[in-house]
Amino acid sequence: MSFINLHCHSMYSWDCASRLDKIVNHVKAIGQTAIAITDHGGMSGAIKFQELCVKKGIKPIIGVEAYICANQMSATQKSPDNRRLNHLVILAKNKTGYQNLLKLVSLSNRPEHYYYKPRIDEETLFKYSDGLIVINGHYDTSIHDQLVFNMDGVATSSTIDEAKNYLFPNYKKRVMEIVDRYRTVFGDDFYIECQLFDQDDMVQQLCGTVLFELAEEYGVNSVGTGDCHYIKPSDSNAHKTFVAIKQNTKVKRLPNIGYFNSGKYGIVTNEEAEKCYPPKLIEATHKIADKIEIYEITKPQRIPSFTSSKGESFELVRNHVFKRLAELGLDNNKEYLERVDYELEMTQKGELQDYFLIVKDYLDWARSKGILTGVGRGSVGGALIAYLLRITNIDSIKYDLMWDRFMGPDRIENKVLPDIDSDFQTSRRHEVFDYIKNKYGADKTCGVVTFNLLQGKSAIKSVLSAWDACDVKGQKDISDCIPQKDKISDKLAEFKDASGSDSILMYLLTEEPDALKNYVTLQDGKIVGELAPFFELAIELEGAIKAESRHASAYIISDIPVDQIFPMGRDKEGNLICYYDMYSFEKASGVKFDILALKSLDGLAEVKIMLKDVDIGSIS
Repeated sequence: MSFINLHCHSMYSWDCASRLDKIVNHVKAIGQTAIAITDHGGMSGAIKFQELCVKKGIKPIIGVEAYICANQMSATQKSPDNRRLNHLVILAKNKTGYQNLLKLVSLSNRPEHYYYKPRIDEETLFKYSDGLIVINGHYDTSIHDQLVFNMDGVATSSTIDEAKNYLFPNYKKRVMEIVDRYRTVFGDDFYIECQLFDQDDMVQQLCGTVLFELAEEYGVNSVGTGDCHYIKPSDSNAHKTFVAIKQNTKVKRLPNIGYFNSGKYGIVTNEEAEKCYPPKLIEATHKIADKIEIYEITKPQRIPSFTSSKGESFELVRNHVFKRLAELGLDNNKEYLERVDYELEMTQKGELQDYFLIVKDYLDWARSKGILTGVGRGSVGGALIAYLLRITNIDSIKYDLMWDRFMGPDRIENKVLPDIDSDFQTSRRHEVFDYIKNKYGADKTCGVVTFNLLQGKSAIKSVLSAWDACDVKGQKDISDCIPQKDKISDKLAEFKDASGSDSILMYLLTEEPDALKNYVTLQDGKIVGELAPFFELAIELEGAIKAESRHASAYIISDIPVDQIFPMGRDKEGNLICYYDMYSFEKASGVKFDILALKSLDGLAEVKIMLKDVDIGSIS
């Protein structure tokens, strides 16, 4: 019987580098029919994961491995004795469950819950339990904590019977108190998690075995899982390297534990499962997968409303445009009138009227408060109505600029929204954000995460540093040979189409070998040279997330609370931001507005202030 992995991490977990496409392709290749993604404390990969699975005919199971306060303590209590967190695997079995997962992840990052890590408590979990499947029992869960009083004694035992001497005398009572508490809420959607995949780990073998025996004795649902932090056993070295990079340490300083060295923390294959698990635990993976409904989590982008109706918004745009034409003395100019008629027609077809009005509104407000704004940049310069709405200061007819460059019929037909980049003084941009929050609601506005990836330069430099493979100068000399991605983007795209690889390093080795010939070369498809092992690791890690930050300009405005459509996370200042990236939040119906900071405007503002005290006529 095939096995279904229900506890699997992706590149959106801090300690995992596995790309979603590689996970799904591997699951398909080994003959499994479904896979769950349960990233630590977040759901950033959910939309991409679902799309990839559907394309490959794999059933996607969206989940999270949540951080939950121990000992039934409240997440709102912030004290040293409440820093201890348990882990808990939670799966969404339907659309309601997905919505509740979004809510739980978002709540865990709110100031009242967040304390060193995003966390929830049992009361919050139980409140949003509808549509969820909960799996409890692996390392660092509340159930696992009730089993063993001497881990070292277990670890040095030679048999499971010997290791049982280190179980709490009343472990059954301790475990069942938790089980009963969860079964009261989740019923048959609660499972005891039995992990048996690492037969060299006596603690895991004891706990997994004992929990399965206990589940059988008391008639509790149980299921076998892995704890996938990479894809194949051969990936374990790359995983270890990645964790060292993320912890800003050296590989040699990582603990000598099976998690790094056993090769057992990959996706559990069917053969491995049959070797390690009783059939009932394997069958349970299918029972859970069968409970998962097919539901869609993507939807068309929804521009928030500026007025009570689209018709009212369109008339407002039209009135603004013709009023400005009259002010400029262009209301009888045939060329301008024909262009305005066309652009208004395209605006109505694309339902862009609210988008224009929102941008116009925060620009008008900023100017009314003395905040300097830019003249407009990018393709929006081709929109005459943007000029007439005072979104830009660029007369597209005067400068022979085209509307279709901004929003042509094909973009209208495909419902592709435009980008209007608006510049504000760096020192006062926060006032614009505050205005938008107050106008549309703090619960309906937010920034957006951006994921900084290991690519080319950063990948090889990070790997060399983690392994102490060469000194800092050597790392720099090598990374200086590697171009930035944007410098070779077209060539890289062609290389990907031909080879299937988007690795910058592999592109250079294949297409521009002279760039790295002093360090490594490619011979018969194999990397050779003294530093070859490190280049292989770097290539494997390209595309993994090295760090997260807030997008410099993207800001979301929504008609509904953002935590109903996105998993929320935190920026460095503790502000809640959307933790779907630019691709995924648009697929979830999100609409962004580009609010940029321009330092030169601060300089102009200072000059403007100084000139107030200058007698211009006295300057010769």
